[in-house]
Amino acid sequence: MKFATFMGVFATALLSANTTRAQEQLEQQSPPVNASQASGSQQIPAPYTDKPEWHQFYMVDDSNFEQVTVRTPKSVASEMLSPGVLLEAFASKVKVLVVNLLRWNQYNYDMPVPAEKYMRKLHFGRWINDPADETCMNTRAKVLVRDSKSEVTYRNGKFCVVEDGKWDDPYTNTELTSSRQIQIDHMVPLKNAYMSGAFNWDYKLRCLYANYMGLREHLVSAESHENMSKGDRGPEGYLPPFEPGRCQYIRNWLAIKMIWRLTVNPEEAQAIADNITKYKCRPSDFVFTKEELANQRDIITQNLNFCMINKR
Repeated sequence: MKFATFMGVFATALLSANTTRAQEQLEQQSPPVNASQASGSQQIPAPYTDKPEWHQFYMVDDSNFEQVTVRTPKSVASEMLSPGVLLEAFASKVKVLVVNLLRWNQYNYDMPVPAEKYMRKLHFGRWINDPADETCMNTRAKVLVRDSKSEVTYRNGKFCVVEDGKWDDPYTNTELTSSRQIQIDHMVPLKNAYMSGAFNWDYKLRCLYANYMGLREHLVSAESHENMSKGDRGPEGYLPPFEPGRCQYIRNWLAIKMIWRLTVNPEEAQAIADNITKYKCRPSDFVFTKEELANQRDIITQNLNFCMINKR
């Protein structure tokens, strides 16, 4: 592994070996819950018997904040301004605290593995149809409505299943007009999340992860064949064919891993480092504000019972 190269290229992307604090973070996670009991299913998952594949792993350091300066708009009557001062008048500089998504904690022991083999429906449930929102749309339909550039049409005249619309697929940079062309992609796929730490969650948190709409980048309207090509692979095995979108893809991947406190294995980490260099990604784009991180975790906490309330 060429982590020395990674650190040389990105002075701010520090793989800090703060193993003590990292261990404390892991110990704060919930103990494993038997999936068949939590989901009410009669399925019995097979035991996971493989030995740990990785003897070192990483997590985004979400407790070490950096201060950066950003421009924010301010209200000024434009007719009072001359062209020479217009730009400055509409943008004021403020300092905000951010997490550097390229600053990771390093764990120098075996990456934890689950007790049960991954089963999608058993561990993460299904698309949820929330009766409290007075629609018959499940999560898939809501994402399609959210992402369409035009008003959608519905199948069989009912406002339940989306039929047509206009969607920009960020992975292929093509426009799609039929929902039949689209699968809803979990930016960090369910199996990848499971193997990265979600196996240690209870069922209701995993089901919330599968249906989470609190962050737009979490669920993506993607071209079906491209989504199947991605499978459950991370950046070490898949990047979108649309190259201008690859830096944003990697940034979103790391943001979601941070929000949900998921691990990054060495091969995944090396691929991220190599591709950031290859595609000349700007390290300054790899930040997430402290305020937004707190907001995301508040949304998660407030909706922990979402799947259980809507269970049918």
